[in-house]
This record gives sequence, structure tokens and C-alpha cells, in this order.
Amino acid sequence: MQAQPRSVGQVRLGFDSYTVRASGWDAIQTLDYAAKLKLEAVQFSELPHIARPMEKATDDGFLRQVRGHAEKLGIKIEMGTWGVCPTSHAFQPQRGSGPEQLGLAIRVAEKLGATSVRCVVGNQVERTDNGPIEKHIEAMIAVCRAVRAQALQAGVKIAIENHKELRAEEMRRLVEDAGPDYVGVCLDTGNPIWVLEDPMQTLETLAPYTVTSHFRDTAIWRHQRGAQFQWVPMGDGSIGIDAVVREFARRCPGVTLNLEIIAGRPPDVLAYLEPAFWKGFEKVRGPDFAGFVSMVERGRPPAREQKLAPNDPQQQREDLVRSLAWLRAAAR
Repeated sequence: MQAQPRSVGQVRLGFDSYTVRASGWDAIQTLDYAAKLKLEAVQFSELPHIARPMEKATDDGFLRQVRGHAEKLGIKIEMGTWGVCPTSHAFQPQRGSGPEQLGLAIRVAEKLGATSVRCVVGNQVERTDNGPIEKHIEAMIAVCRAVRAQALQAGVKIAIENHKELRAEEMRRLVEDAGPDYVGVCLDTGNPIWVLEDPMQTLETLAPYTVTSHFRDTAIWRHQRGAQFQWVPMGDGSIGIDAVVREFARRCPGVTLNLEIIAGRPPDVLAYLEPAFWKGFEKVRGPDFAGFVSMVERGRPPAREQKLAPNDPQQQREDLVRSLAWLRAAAR
């Protein structure tokens, strides 16, 4: 049997370790699984995905072992951490200050030979009950500036994910104000839905700053309160993910396309037909929202019935394998 190609076009293929989180693997096991799937990259999006406890995940000896194993397999490592913005509800102060947490992730990335560190500001609550979003943008800029010298010396770029809280133009402002010489974007194709944005618009705005990615598909359709949506494996959605993949390959050459498949959850509702929904979205421009509504009108429920098992390790792996097969077939 002929081996499947490792990449799609000129795009390096990988996956984010969160996709297989329920398997409980350490970095060595995850790398072996990526090699089995004939992938070229793995993003360890949080330190516990390297190993538990944290002492092992940051141990120089273990990190050398992980790096050597990845090099032997021919797999590029990308690194990540969680919320480092101190004004966000996602922030965990027991792990240290924002600069301390981000600085630790940069150190680990350097040891692993990674050139980016994914991190997040927060979640959708940062727009609403914990808003306004501008205060979090300013706080995140301060965190980034505090580790600028370390990031530049290590050759590691901070890759801030659009994580249910920032619209594309807000992320662009954050990166530009912090400094695009050491700050970029982890482009996520599932999260724009939370902030009333077509993922293609997100890509078009953030492509120049994108240094890594999270790809998954979404089904979206009309609901009596506005729109209903569900994250699904690649090919089961209705947002035109095939076009987003093609445009990503064109606009972001050399950037890894990481599958982050988060399926098995029930649908969510965006109640934008109700006035209370608009807290935190007051500055959304009419033409942008019209484009989002147009996507909703073209949409439909998932192409196949979704098994509601968000923490089933076998289901997570099956969704990843099916998404990878769809991606490779779509590129032919």
C-alpha cells in the first residue's frame, strides 16, 4: 500500500495536543502517535501535555529527551501555554505572574527547539461580564513587553490565539501595539464564530501575523434566537472550511496547519436577535455582521450525526483521523 503524503500542498500538517487530551499521553507518546499518522508537527498547547507533574514538564533532561525523539521522527515541535493575561478569568495566579508563566513557556520552547509559544488572553466572558475587552488587550500587551528580550534572544515568537474573546481587528491591534517582531497569532478557525465573525474574514485580517494555527470545522444554521452552531470534524460543517484551508495555504506559506478537532459537544446558541446579547459587541460594524449573517443563512446542521462524547479518548482519535483523511483528500 502506498504511503499517504505527509503534507497538503506546501502546508506542513500537524495537530494540537488538546485534540487527544483524553488519552493522557506525555510528549513522547504524542509524538509517536503523530508519526503513526505521518504528520510533520505537533503543538503541545499547554505544559501539562508535555508531562505531569509540572516538574517533569520543565525538566531539562526530559526536554532534551523529547527534542531528540522529535528530531529522530522528523517532527517539528510547537509549544504553548494557557491564559497569561492577569485581568482575565482564565488567568491562574498560583502559577506565577503573567510574565513568569509566559517566560517559562518560552524557556521550554527554546529547549525543545520550538519557534513559537501559543497562549490566550481569556474566554468570551472577557467581552461581557469581565469587560471591556480593551482592558485585557492593554494588560496582554504589558505581559508581552515584559518578556520581549527573552523571546527575541530565544528566537521564539509569542503566538496569541483568537480564543472566543478577540475579533480579528482587535487581535491585529494587540499584535501591532505589542510589536510584530516578537508577537504573532495562533489562528483558530473555530473560535471566530463566538465573536460573530466569518473565519475567512479572520484569516484575511490576521494572515500577515499568523505563525501557527488551530483548524477545525463548524456547522452553523439559523435559530429562532439568532444562530446555532456546533464544532465538528473537518468536512462535516458549513462554513466553507475547504476554502479557508486553500486560502491559508496561499497566504501563510511555511506556517503549520494544526488540526485541533473539538467535537462531541452539544450545539451552542448565539442569541443576537436579543438586545442583551450585544453587551461587548457594540463596536461590531454593520457590514461585518451582515457577512456573518450571510454565512448563517447559507449554513446547515452537521452533515452527519455527532456523537456527544467530548472526553472519549477513542472518539477524539477517530475524529482526528477522519479529519486528516478529509484534509488529504480535499487537497488532491
